[in-house]
Amino acid sequence: MYDEHIKGLNSSQQQAVQHGEGPLLVLAGAGSGKTRVITHRIAHLITNGKARADRILGVTFTNKAAGEMKERVINLLGDVGKYVWLSTFHSFCARLLRQHAEMLGYKRDFTIYDSADSGALIKRIIKDLGLPENQPSPGQAQNAISKAKDKLISPQEFLESADDYIIQNIALVYQQYQRQLKRNNALDFDDLLFATVVLLEKFPKVTAYYNSKFQYLLVDEYQDTNHTQYRLVKLLAGERKNVCVVGDDDQSIYGWRGADISNILNFESDFPGCKVVKLEQNYRSTDVILEAAYEVIRKNKSRKAKKLFTDQTGGDYITLMMCGDERDESGVIATKIQYALSQDKSPSDFAVMYRTHSQSRSIEDALRDSGIPYIIVGGTRFYERKEIKDVVAYLRLLVNPADTESLVRIINVPRRGVGKVSVDKLLKAANEQNIPAFDLLSQADTVGIKGKTAAELNKLYETLTALSARLDELPPNDLVARLIDKSGYLAMLEKEDTPEADVRIENVKELVNAVIAFMVRIEEEQEEDQNPTLGGFLEEVALISEIDNWNNKDSAVVLMSLHAAKGLEFDTVFLTGMEQGLFPMIRETLLHSPDKEMEEERRLCYVGITRARMKLYLSMAGFRRRFDGGNITSPSSFLNDIPENLLEVEQFNYYNNGAARNVTNSYKSNYSNNYKKKSQAYKEDIYPDYEDESDDILKIGMTVSHNKFGVGKIVDKEGSGEAMMLTIKFGGGTKKIMPKYAAIEVLGT
Repeated sequence: MYDEHIKGLNSSQQQAVQHGEGPLLVLAGAGSGKTRVITHRIAHLITNGKARADRILGVTFTNKAAGEMKERVINLLGDVGKYVWLSTFHSFCARLLRQHAEMLGYKRDFTIYDSADSGALIKRIIKDLGLPENQPSPGQAQNAISKAKDKLISPQEFLESADDYIIQNIALVYQQYQRQLKRNNALDFDDLLFATVVLLEKFPKVTAYYNSKFQYLLVDEYQDTNHTQYRLVKLLAGERKNVCVVGDDDQSIYGWRGADISNILNFESDFPGCKVVKLEQNYRSTDVILEAAYEVIRKNKSRKAKKLFTDQTGGDYITLMMCGDERDESGVIATKIQYALSQDKSPSDFAVMYRTHSQSRSIEDALRDSGIPYIIVGGTRFYERKEIKDVVAYLRLLVNPADTESLVRIINVPRRGVGKVSVDKLLKAANEQNIPAFDLLSQADTVGIKGKTAAELNKLYETLTALSARLDELPPNDLVARLIDKSGYLAMLEKEDTPEADVRIENVKELVNAVIAFMVRIEEEQEEDQNPTLGGFLEEVALISEIDNWNNKDSAVVLMSLHAAKGLEFDTVFLTGMEQGLFPMIRETLLHSPDKEMEEERRLCYVGITRARMKLYLSMAGFRRRFDGGNITSPSSFLNDIPENLLEVEQFNYYNNGAARNVTNSYKSNYSNNYKKKSQAYKEDIYPDYEDESDDILKIGMTVSHNKFGVGKIVDKEGSGEAMMLTIKFGGGTKKIMPKYAAIEVLGT
């Protein structure tokens, strides 16, 4: 029988799509068409009568990826594709828990706390417990609790294994945090997964129901799963074991947040008899880029053997740009982009990637000065803006009045004369009576709150109660509009009468449009057991990830961290900060587990390289200013992995001559005299005052800062490169300093 859903697929993709019963591991290299395989496999299963659409479950990590899969499946199957369960892990778990929350002691209208909500609650718990300052800090406690949940460690188990004072304190916080979450009828992000696993392990009948319901399970980005997600997959696979996992161990870059690469490496032993299909044909990048990526990644020991290939043979050299400092690096990047834009390239063809967010500042400055539009993936997002979080907190209270954290956020916004003392009285009484603080708003005088403040709290109670009573009567957009008006929030902003307030007003009004868009989408998708409710909208907001906020149709250069770049692709990529210590990043954890940490850094480099379709630039600075002053750098060890026949080297005011000679000598086959002339002309175009490559940025007369001696002025300079000796006059006397061995920051000329 001819299968139209394998048309246009290569032989490996066809094998994955047509696999029958039993476990399937698809090792999908970068740019190898994994989404196409997943969606075509779903279409194949349905059109060949293997399963009904509503009997197939597909899970991934971002709403953006889930939405793309859903759209492709509908394009392949028509309306029947709407009934396939395709969502993120967290969305699936939230949907399942809405059906069974009572079995775990929650109500179905539970609130989902984001990281900020959790952090605020933990901070208050630490204070209430009277723990010494920073033993632990709120961030330390939040991180430890999240990691414990990733590993399915309960508060009691955490306490039993606590082996020092701070960990014991965290255990106390963890216990109280879970009690308070349940009292607030709330779950945090980690709880969505944790609670679902507990539900399925504790209630076999529920597990049996979902094992029967979902005949086929498909898991995207399996290399990014943590232990809890691993347990969830095992439980949902059931006895049938019709589970297909798709992923790439070479792109496992989230170990720092709980992802366990062993899940994909051990899949064959976890599911004996599984079929393994390797997708190695790349449809994204040139041969040059793929060869460089392979030479970097192949040094990792913990990986499945595979090598990407492409029909796009050859391609431009990878350009290594050696710059004087981070300002030179940023200026060269901006100049290259500006030139390309003059040749009819679009800003969205370019991405600038970095290891740490702090590197973006100088890049932003250069792009802004050059008039080049840019966006930062990871900047302040719509749903993180104060006014939006305020209104969302109000809306949460309509759906779940027990959500004390939301109440605390808005209880005095707009101002109602409710100070810290009054809030503390409410919370204390609510804890003593074991009731939601919201219930006490209408009887504030009973807890010692008098006069106008008590009257304002009663007014707030009546407003929210009246709106809450109409949750099932009014459409969500109408509820939001009424809430914004009746709460006084819109009037508060209008009263400010400032340009900033006008922007916030527009944002608040845009929230109503967001609700309308949500309603339209839900109605169009006709999802089973899902209507466009206010609770559904709030759940979607809570589950939005960073990358979901980025519209790749924006005509702007994209700035992002390497961790945010996975899954994306651009015509031209600038991979910045290729310096030892910065990338690979040298940190304390690297000293404890060097092989594990270095392999993840290498995978991160592999991900960055494989984002480029046509052209890849690597850049480094000979001197990089840091919060502790600055230091002369050395080239990243990853640069040594890239064969010299794939690279061309450009130098721009690069003053670390010793390192420059080492690098240029190793790539001298490409660094010809003609190329040097072209590079020299290019530099003179960028830097009109450029004299010679050996002329570094440290000059007599410059004002500099030393981390020990303070601010001083360079009065003499001897030698160059690694042998350079500076004479600097500081307030406490004159010192001779070799920049190679001291952190010197240039403050001015």
